[in-house]
Amino acid sequence: MNEPAVLLVDEPTSSLDRERGAASIDLLVSLTHAQATATVLVTHDHAQLTQVDQVTEMVDGALWCPHAVGQWFLYRET
Repeated sequence: MNEPAVLLVDEPTSSLDRERGAASIDLLVSLTHAQATATVLVTHDHAQLTQVDQVTEMVDGALWCPHAVGQWFLYRET
């Protein structure tokens, strides 16, 4: 890898058991912080969300993002 600014990671643990999945996420989070890289992780496994810095959720085609004061706002392309 050539020190990318952003990593796009789609369902990295989908075919792993829980133990290996957790270890993979631990490694990904560790490397993300160590390399000062932004990582966009797409997952259906809500257990992985406890380790990330920010969560954005897609609901019925709309993007839900946490607002700076802890509120949620809706972004939907029209």
